[in-house]
Amino acid sequence: MNNRSRVLLPLGAALVLGAALMLRFVPTGPQAVAPPAGAPPPMKVAPSAPSASISVPAAARERLAEKVKSSPGAGVTSEGRGATVVPIGPGDVVPEPEVANPLPQRNEPIEPEKPQTAEWKHGKLVRITELRTRDLERLEEERAAAEASGNKEEARRLAVQLSRHRARLEELHKQTADLAGQASQEQAAQ
Repeated sequence: MNNRSRVLLPLGAALVLGAALMLRFVPTGPQAVAPPAGAPPPMKVAPSAPSASISVPAAARERLAEKVKSSPGAGVTSEGRGATVVPIGPGDVVPEPEVANPLPQRNEPIEPEKPQTAEWKHGKLVRITELRTRDLERLEEERAAAEASGNKEEARRLAVQLSRHRARLEELHKQTADLAGQASQEQAAQ
Protein backbone atom coordinates (compact mmCIF):
# COMPACT_ATOMS: atom_id res chain seq x y z
CA MET A 1 0.00 0.00 0.00
CA ASN A 2 1.57 3.28 -1.05
CA ASN A 3 1.33 6.66 0.66
CA ARG A 4 -1.33 7.97 -1.71
CA SER A 5 -3.82 5.21 -0.84
CA ARG A 6 -3.05 5.65 2.87
CA VAL A 7 -4.24 9.25 2.63
CA LEU A 8 -7.01 8.98 0.05
CA LEU A 9 -8.98 6.21 1.74
CA PRO A 10 -9.49 8.03 5.08
CA LEU A 11 -10.04 11.30 3.21
CA GLY A 12 -12.76 9.74 1.09
CA ALA A 13 -14.39 8.22 4.16
CA ALA A 14 -14.34 11.61 5.90
CA LEU A 15 -15.95 13.28 2.87
CA VAL A 16 -18.73 10.69 2.73
CA LEU A 17 -19.34 11.06 6.46
CA GLY A 18 -19.39 14.85 6.16
CA ALA A 19 -21.89 14.70 3.29
CA ALA A 20 -24.13 12.35 5.28
CA LEU A 21 -24.04 14.68 8.28
CA MET A 22 -24.82 17.69 6.09
CA LEU A 23 -27.85 15.92 4.62
CA ARG A 24 -29.01 14.93 8.10
CA PHE A 25 -28.72 18.27 9.84
CA VAL A 26 -29.24 20.81 7.06
CA PRO A 27 -32.93 21.13 6.15
CA THR A 28 -33.53 20.65 2.45
CA GLY A 29 -37.24 21.51 2.22
CA PRO A 30 -39.03 24.79 2.87
CA GLN A 31 -38.15 26.08 6.28
CA ALA A 32 -40.83 26.63 8.85
CA VAL A 33 -40.51 30.18 10.10
CA ALA A 34 -42.58 31.33 13.06
CA PRO A 35 -44.95 34.13 12.03
CA PRO A 36 -44.36 37.47 13.66
CA ALA A 37 -46.44 38.28 16.70
CA GLY A 38 -49.84 39.71 15.83
CA ALA A 39 -50.01 38.17 12.36
CA PRO A 40 -52.88 35.78 11.55
CA PRO A 41 -51.96 32.06 11.59
CA PRO A 42 -51.11 30.57 8.17
CA MET A 43 -53.82 28.64 6.39
CA LYS A 44 -53.20 24.99 5.56
CA VAL A 45 -54.78 23.54 2.45
CA ALA A 46 -55.35 19.77 2.26
CA PRO A 47 -54.92 18.13 -1.14
CA SER A 48 -58.19 17.13 -2.70
CA ALA A 49 -59.00 13.71 -4.14
CA PRO A 50 -59.19 13.40 -7.91
CA SER A 51 -62.65 14.11 -9.23
CA ALA A 52 -62.69 11.25 -11.75
CA SER A 53 -62.78 7.74 -10.32
CA ILE A 54 -61.52 4.66 -12.08
CA SER A 55 -64.23 2.17 -12.85
CA VAL A 56 -63.53 -1.57 -12.93
CA PRO A 57 -66.07 -3.81 -14.64
CA ALA A 58 -67.99 -6.12 -12.29
CA ALA A 59 -66.84 -9.26 -14.13
CA ALA A 60 -63.17 -8.31 -13.64
CA ARG A 61 -63.76 -7.65 -9.93
CA GLU A 62 -65.38 -11.09 -9.50
CA ARG A 63 -62.51 -12.89 -11.28
CA LEU A 64 -59.97 -11.07 -9.12
CA ALA A 65 -61.86 -11.99 -5.94
CA GLU A 66 -62.02 -15.66 -7.00
CA LYS A 67 -58.26 -15.72 -7.70
CA VAL A 68 -57.49 -14.26 -4.30
CA LYS A 69 -59.76 -16.74 -2.51
CA SER A 70 -58.48 -19.80 -4.41
CA SER A 71 -54.74 -19.03 -4.27
CA PRO A 72 -52.81 -21.06 -1.65
CA GLY A 73 -50.53 -18.14 -0.75
CA ALA A 74 -53.34 -15.85 0.33
CA GLY A 75 -53.82 -17.43 3.73
CA VAL A 76 -53.69 -15.39 6.89
CA THR A 77 -51.74 -16.62 9.89
CA SER A 78 -53.07 -16.62 13.42
CA GLU A 79 -51.18 -13.40 14.06
CA GLY A 80 -53.20 -11.62 11.41
CA ARG A 81 -50.37 -11.11 8.92
CA GLY A 82 -50.58 -12.47 5.41
CA ALA A 83 -48.18 -15.34 4.71
CA THR A 84 -46.81 -16.29 1.33
CA VAL A 85 -46.59 -20.00 0.66
CA VAL A 86 -44.56 -21.00 -2.34
CA PRO A 87 -45.11 -24.51 -3.70
CA ILE A 88 -42.03 -26.72 -3.91
CA GLY A 89 -40.89 -27.17 -7.47
CA PRO A 90 -38.70 -29.81 -9.06
CA GLY A 91 -35.06 -29.48 -8.03
CA ASP A 92 -35.85 -27.46 -4.90
CA VAL A 93 -34.18 -28.56 -1.69
CA VAL A 94 -36.22 -28.28 1.46
CA PRO A 95 -34.09 -26.83 4.27
CA GLU A 96 -33.82 -28.77 7.49
CA PRO A 97 -35.53 -27.22 10.49
CA GLU A 98 -33.30 -25.42 12.93
CA VAL A 99 -32.40 -27.24 16.12
CA ALA A 100 -32.33 -25.31 19.38
CA ASN A 101 -29.31 -27.16 20.84
CA PRO A 102 -27.39 -28.97 18.10
CA LEU A 103 -25.12 -31.82 19.07
CA PRO A 104 -21.40 -31.05 19.10
CA GLN A 105 -19.59 -31.95 15.91
CA ARG A 106 -17.56 -35.12 16.06
CA ASN A 107 -14.06 -34.80 14.65
CA GLU A 108 -12.07 -37.54 13.07
CA PRO A 109 -9.58 -39.13 15.45
CA ILE A 110 -6.03 -37.82 15.24
CA GLU A 111 -3.61 -40.40 13.93
CA PRO A 112 -0.74 -41.11 16.30
CA GLU A 113 2.62 -39.69 15.31
CA LYS A 114 4.75 -42.10 13.38
CA PRO A 115 7.87 -43.26 15.22
CA GLN A 116 10.99 -41.31 14.39
CA THR A 117 13.33 -44.18 13.86
CA ALA A 118 17.05 -43.88 13.18
CA GLU A 119 16.38 -44.68 9.53
CA TRP A 120 13.85 -41.84 9.30
CA LYS A 121 16.23 -39.39 11.01
CA HIS A 122 19.06 -40.53 8.71
CA GLY A 123 16.93 -39.81 5.63
CA LYS A 124 16.13 -36.32 6.93
CA LEU A 125 19.78 -35.56 7.66
CA VAL A 126 20.82 -36.77 4.20
CA ARG A 127 18.30 -34.36 2.62
CA ILE A 128 19.46 -31.47 4.84
CA THR A 129 23.09 -32.23 3.93
CA GLU A 130 22.24 -32.14 0.22
CA LEU A 131 20.55 -28.76 0.58
CA ARG A 132 23.39 -27.34 2.67
CA THR A 133 25.94 -28.55 0.07
CA ARG A 134 23.96 -26.83 -2.69
CA ASP A 135 23.89 -23.59 -0.65
CA LEU A 136 27.66 -23.86 -0.09
CA GLU A 137 28.28 -24.13 -3.85
CA ARG A 138 25.99 -21.15 -4.53
CA LEU A 139 27.78 -19.03 -1.91
CA GLU A 140 31.19 -19.91 -3.38
CA GLU A 141 30.00 -18.76 -6.83
CA GLU A 142 28.62 -15.51 -5.37
CA ARG A 143 31.89 -14.84 -3.51
CA ALA A 144 33.93 -15.45 -6.68
CA ALA A 145 31.64 -13.05 -8.59
CA ALA A 146 31.97 -10.42 -5.84
CA GLU A 147 35.78 -10.69 -5.87
CA ALA A 148 35.81 -10.44 -9.66
CA SER A 149 33.69 -7.28 -9.59
CA GLY A 150 35.91 -5.74 -6.87
CA ASN A 151 33.26 -5.67 -4.13
CA LYS A 152 35.48 -6.50 -1.15
CA GLU A 153 32.80 -6.02 1.53
CA GLU A 154 30.41 -8.45 -0.13
CA ALA A 155 33.23 -10.97 -0.68
CA ARG A 156 34.16 -10.74 3.02
CA ARG A 157 30.54 -11.19 4.13
CA LEU A 158 30.16 -14.23 1.88
CA ALA A 159 33.45 -15.67 3.17
CA VAL A 160 32.06 -15.53 6.74
CA GLN A 161 28.88 -17.27 5.62
CA LEU A 162 30.93 -19.91 3.81
CA SER A 163 32.96 -20.69 6.92
CA ARG A 164 29.76 -21.08 8.97
CA HIS A 165 28.16 -23.32 6.33
CA ARG A 166 31.28 -25.51 6.14
CA ALA A 167 31.35 -25.95 9.93
CA ARG A 168 27.66 -26.94 10.00
CA LEU A 169 28.17 -29.27 7.04
CA GLU A 170 30.97 -31.10 8.90
CA GLU A 171 28.65 -31.60 11.88
CA LEU A 172 25.93 -32.92 9.59
CA HIS A 173 28.33 -35.42 7.98
CA LYS A 174 29.29 -36.75 11.44
CA GLN A 175 25.63 -37.03 12.52
CA THR A 176 24.72 -38.73 9.24
CA ALA A 177 27.47 -41.31 9.68
CA ASP A 178 26.33 -42.06 13.27
CA LEU A 179 22.68 -42.42 12.22
CA ALA A 180 23.63 -44.62 9.25
CA GLY A 181 25.16 -47.08 11.73
CA GLN A 182 22.09 -46.92 14.00
CA ALA A 183 19.74 -47.41 11.04
CA SER A 184 21.63 -50.50 9.86
CA GLN A 185 21.45 -51.92 13.43
CA GLU A 186 17.68 -51.31 13.53
CA GLN A 187 17.18 -53.08 10.20
CA ALA A 188 19.29 -56.03 11.39
CA ALA A 189 17.20 -56.28 14.58
CA GLN A 190 13.97 -56.50 12.60
